[in-house]
Parts: sequence; C-alpha cells; structure tokens
Amino acid sequence: MKKIGIMGGTFNPIHNAHIMMAQAAYEQYELDEVWFMPSKNPPHKEKQNIASDEHRKRMVQHAIDNIPHFSFSDIELKREGITYTCETLQEIYAKNSDIEIYFILGGDSLASFGKWYKPKTIMKYCKILAAPRGDLSDEDMKSLCKKQGKEFHGDFLPITMNHIQISSEQIRERIKNGKSAYAFCPESVVRYIQIHELYGSKKWNYKCKNVDKDLLACLSATLRPKRYIHTLGVANTAANLAFCHMDESDVKRAELAGMLHDCAKYYTGEEMISLCKEYGIKLSETEMENTALIHSKLGSYLVKYRYGVKDDEICSAISYHTTGKPDMTTMEKIIYIADYIEPMRKMDCKPHALEEIRKECFRNLDSGLFMILENTVFYLQNSDMKIDEMSLETYEYYKNRKAD
Repeated sequence: MKKIGIMGGTFNPIHNAHIMMAQAAYEQYELDEVWFMPSKNPPHKEKQNIASDEHRKRMVQHAIDNIPHFSFSDIELKREGITYTCETLQEIYAKNSDIEIYFILGGDSLASFGKWYKPKTIMKYCKILAAPRGDLSDEDMKSLCKKQGKEFHGDFLPITMNHIQISSEQIRERIKNGKSAYAFCPESVVRYIQIHELYGSKKWNYKCKNVDKDLLACLSATLRPKRYIHTLGVANTAANLAFCHMDESDVKRAELAGMLHDCAKYYTGEEMISLCKEYGIKLSETEMENTALIHSKLGSYLVKYRYGVKDDEICSAISYHTTGKPDMTTMEKIIYIADYIEPMRKMDCKPHALEEIRKECFRNLDSGLFMILENTVFYLQNSDMKIDEMSLETYEYYKNRKAD
C-alpha cells in the first residue's frame, strides 16, 4: 500500500519550514511521496489577507518542482466555499482507496486539533504526523501526541526535527517593511513575490552585471524548471541557427534573444492583460481570448525596460516568436523556429515530422519556416481553435512567396 503524506496549509507564502517538515516526515516514516495541498478558503483565516489561489499555487510549485518525491495537489483549490480537512480526506480516499494517508501538521495545529471540523472523522482516514512548532519541546510533542491519540482514537506520531521559528506572517511582515526574505523562503519563491509585488514588495527590476551568469540565475529563479530547460534549448538552438545563417557577430545576439523569449511566462493571463493595458501594449481579440499568446508582446516590453536590452531586432524577434509576421528578418525567423524545434520538443506533428523540420531549418531557413507554419495552421484547424490574425497573415505571406 502506497504511503502518501499530505502537507496542507494556506502557504501564504510557502517557506523553508514547510519544506523541512515535509522532508523530515518523508524520511522518518518512509513515505512514498508528499502532496503539497494549498487550501482555498480555510475556516481559520481571513480571506482578505491571503494572496490569490493562483499566486499561492505557483509559489508552491516553484518551491517543490525540483524535489522528485514532492508533488502539487489542487484538490482543495478546486472546491468552492470553506475547505475542511475531513472532506478533503474523504475525497482523496474515495478516489485512492489503496493508499495510506499521513497528514502532516505543526505542533501548534496539533494542540488545537480538537477545534477542527469533525476531528474524529479525520482520524478515520489518516494518521497524523506532528512536527515541533512554537514553544513545544520534543517531550511535550510526544505527550501531546499520546493525549490526542487517546481522545480521538487514532495515530498521532511525532516528527523529530529542529525547532524552526518561521511563520508566513513573519515573512509577510518582513517583506512589507522592505527586509529580505531569502533566509526564510526558497529563492524562486522570493523572486516570484518580488516580481508580482506581493505582500507590499517593492517593484523589481533586473540589474545585470554578468549576462551569462546573472541572467541564467534570474531566469532559473522565475521560470518553472521545464520552462527553464526549454529556454536553454531555445537559446542554444537559436545560436546554432545563427551560426549557419547569420554573421558570427550575431550568434550571441540570437542566444540572448532565445534566453529571453519566454521571460514573461511566469505571469497569469489576467496579470498579462492588466500589464499590457498599463504599458500601452495593444492586444488583438484573439490574444484577449487566448492569453497564452500575450507573453511574447509583454516579454518584448520587459526585455527592453526590465532587462535593459535595447537591441530592437532582439525585442522584435521576441514579440513575434509565437505568431510570426509577414516578411520576418533573419533574427525573427530564427527565434520563431528555435522555439518550435528546440531539442526538448517532442511532438507528433503533421503534415511534417519534427525531425524533418529540424534538418530543413539548418539547410534552408525559409523552407523550414514554412513547414512550421503549415504544421501550426494544420494543428489549429484540426483542433477547432481560432487562428490568430497575425499567424494567418504570416502563413498566407510565406505561402504566396513560396508559390512565386
């Protein structure tokens, strides 16, 4: 039977103590994995003081993405109204009757467990693992576990670990007062908070001293791991394409454009629309309906005004890397193509196979570009998805050009 740890909480924001509690539980009780489960509307919190569901979700994902035995669960975020632990456990057990659930909490929550909604029902579905928090000593924890076990007829088991005096409230207060939170949260979470100006954080701007080192560190702290790996693949592919089709002096420029092409990907759809309105970036009707397209235009703006890259061709290549445009420059073609063919892409695409496109792009840039455009239009038409106006204009332009 699989042993699953549940790390619940508001995670407003997630911090190092949460990670360490989950890791200690995983090791000491030989769990198979730990699910981090943000609560949507906990009964004991004031909603107005909590960051949005999307922000808390993404901070948790940033914090645990590189830890293979940790995973994210949105079970509670999907439910409307007050979220109660007993109902969550019932739902999990109904779908996974072959698992053994270990619910992880801090000593402060253990002490108030009797005030939870239907505590005896909770104990029908799980064992409680309690980590020291606050002023409780290890001996106090063990005694409290025994006491609660007798009262609620279940297993309350102590987690042995150092006392860590970190709270989300303390972190929010530090950020509000302009103090650093790097000692309390994973770096990627702190960077996320800064970029999204959460909890009163001041507006963040990138200051680059060493592009190769500083920029990679910044991107790795803001993008999810898969997106970051994709970014490295695009940068490398763009540099290789530039080596084949441009001057040697353009190779580094193409690599930089590839590194920054998805720099706005960490924003939510609503945030991107709001920022485009603030920055005066015009959006098409299709972009408003499909916010995944917006990151290219917004990214172009951020590249210039946040990252300080004043190269207009790089900015333009980033702006059009999702839709393309008629009569693209070589740099624009390269970034558009690199985004599609980078090594981590694995697509069963039609009418042209991806490996066929990869080979053609290094042989003939325009021919490879048109193959990608044909694949894109074919996919959108067969998926009953609306084709962006600019994508269609690009396809028709290069179709006519090929006919000539």
